[in-house]
Amino acid sequence: MKVEKDVPMPDHIKRGARSRYPFRDMEVGDSVFIEGEGTNGNAYSAAQMHGRGAGKRFRGRQEGNGLRIWRVE
Repeated sequence: MKVEKDVPMPDHIKRGARSRYPFRDMEVGDSVFIEGEGTNGNAYSAAQMHGRGAGKRFRGRQEGNGLRIWRVE
């Protein structure tokens, strides 16, 4: 690993930037299936983090070869 000097830090990430997952558009009772994901994968973590920031709750369950995430509140 090489230590580098004078590399500027990028601007912060804008809050509210669009996610690759549709959690923002989901209503209570809606679900989304993400193929190849598990409950300890990126999609479930993203749902939980989105829910904390937006006052929503999501639940995920393994389904076949992927993960289904429901908006529950």
